[in-house]
Amino acid sequence: MIRVGLVDDDLEHLNLMKSFLLRYGKEQQIHFHVEEFQNGLNFVEDYKGALDVVFMDIEMPHMDGMTAARKIREIDQALGIVFVTNMAQYAIHGYEVDAIDFIVKPVSYYVFSDKLRKAIRFFQSHSEKEYVIQTEDSIVRLNCSRILYIEKDKNYLLFHTTEDVYRARGTMTALEEELKKEGFSKSISGCLVNLKYITRLEKDTVWIEGIPLPVSRQRKKEFKENFMKYLGGDY
Repeated sequence: MIRVGLVDDDLEHLNLMKSFLLRYGKEQQIHFHVEEFQNGLNFVEDYKGALDVVFMDIEMPHMDGMTAARKIREIDQALGIVFVTNMAQYAIHGYEVDAIDFIVKPVSYYVFSDKLRKAIRFFQSHSEKEYVIQTEDSIVRLNCSRILYIEKDKNYLLFHTTEDVYRARGTMTALEEELKKEGFSKSISGCLVNLKYITRLEKDTVWIEGIPLPVSRQRKKEFKENFMKYLGGDY
C-alpha cells in the first residue's frame, strides 16, 4: 500500500486527482490510501508523518503549497512532494524543498500517471522499514537501520540512533512485536537491541557500538540464539 496525500483548495481538481489515483491503482493493481486536504495550513496542522507521497497545489489560501512544504521539511525529510500549479515559474523553487517534480494545470491523466510512476519509484527507493515517532516538538521517521537500541523510561521510550536520541511515548510490548522481524531482540525487559550493531556479547553484557548494555539471566539464552540466527541470516 502507498499512502498518498492530495492538497488542493479546488475541490473539483482534488476529486479529479483522486479519480486518477483510483484509475491508476486498478490498471497497475496497486492499493492507495488517500488523504485529502483543502489547504496547506490544514495539511501542516494535521500531518502525522504517515504519508509516502503528496501532490500539493502551490496557490492556496491561508498557506501556499511552497510554505507548507518548507514547514513539512522541518519535521519530515522523506516525504515525496509533487507540486501542482497553474504557473510553472513557481514550481522552479521546488528544489528548495527537494520536490520530486511538478505538474502544470490543467492536469491530464497521462501526465499525472507519469509523475505518479516517478513518485512511486522514489517511494520504493526509500522504502526501507521505518518507524514513525512523535516527540514533544516534532515527528521523526526513523529507518530501522539507524536505531541502535531502544530503552524504556517510565511512560516513554528512548530511541538511541546513529545520530541522536529521541524520546516519545510508547510501550515496549507493542514495539517488540513490530521490530522483531527487523532484527531486534530484547536483552532485558526494558531494552530492545538492534542485533546489527552488536560488537561483543559477554556473559551478562552486550556491547552496541562501544556502549555496554545488560543482558538478564532470563533473556540470555534466547538473546544469544537470536544473535546467532542473525549472524547466520536466519533472523
